[in-house]
Amino acid sequence: MLRSVRSVKCAWVALLLVAVAASSASAQEGGPGLTRTLVTFVRVKPAMIDTWRALQHDQVIPALRKAGGRQYTVYETLVGDQTEFVSVRPLPSFAEFDGPDPLEKALGARGAAALQSRLRACIDGSHSRIENSRDEFFLDPGAAGTLFVSRYRAMPGRAGDYMNFVRNEMLPLARRAKENGTFAGWSVTTSVQGGEPNLITLNMFYDGFAPLDGPPPLAATLGPAGVAELLRKGAGLINQVEQSVLKRLPDLSF
Repeated sequence: MLRSVRSVKCAWVALLLVAVAASSASAQEGGPGLTRTLVTFVRVKPAMIDTWRALQHDQVIPALRKAGGRQYTVYETLVGDQTEFVSVRPLPSFAEFDGPDPLEKALGARGAAALQSRLRACIDGSHSRIENSRDEFFLDPGAAGTLFVSRYRAMPGRAGDYMNFVRNEMLPLARRAKENGTFAGWSVTTSVQGGEPNLITLNMFYDGFAPLDGPPPLAATLGPAGVAELLRKGAGLINQVEQSVLKRLPDLSF
C-alpha cells in the first residue's frame, strides 16, 4: 500500500523526536534558534471544497501578499482527518494580534468581513496553534510536495541525554540522506500555545509518495546493523500520538 507506515519507520522517527525534545520542549514563544509559526487546521465541508479552494486562490493569497506576507503554505490531508487542510505561516511577533489581521490590512474592514463570511460558510470548524521550529535541525525541503507528519510525547525526564547525540550523530546522517536524494528535508517543532504543551512534531518532506514504501531516510543511510543499535538505545523513550500524510498545494502557497 502506497502510504503504509512500517514499524521500523515509526521507531526511527520516534528516536529522533525523543532526542530533540530536550531543547525544544522547554522553549516558549520564539527566541534565538527558534522560528515561531502559526499552524491552522481547517475542516472543509465536502460539498464546499472547490469553493473554499477558489476563495483561497483568488482572494486570500492575493490579500496576504498585499499585506506583506512572506510565506504561506497550504497542505491537503491525504491520510488522517479527511477534508482537513493545514496552513502554515510565520508569526514573528504576537504584536500582530494588536492590530488588524492581514486580510483586513489588505481589504479593509468591510472587505475582510465579507471574505471571512464566505470562508466560514465553507467550513465545519478550525483550530490554530503556535509551534516553535528548532532552527538547528531544519533541513530546507524547498518546494517538496509530500509531507509525512509524526507527533510524539517524550517520556518524562528521558529526553535530555539524547540532545548531543542528535546534534553530533543523527543530524550528520540526515544531511547525508538529503545530499543523497533519499528525502527532501525535515523540520522539528514543539507545540506551545493552542495545542498540547510540548507535543513534538517531526515533518519529513519528500519529492513524491513512493519513497514512503521504503525505509525512513536515516535508516536507508545507516544500514540495518546501525539502525538496530540506535533503536536499542532509544527504546521506551516516547509515546506515539499520531501520523499523517499530507500534500502541499502549490497553487495555494507562496
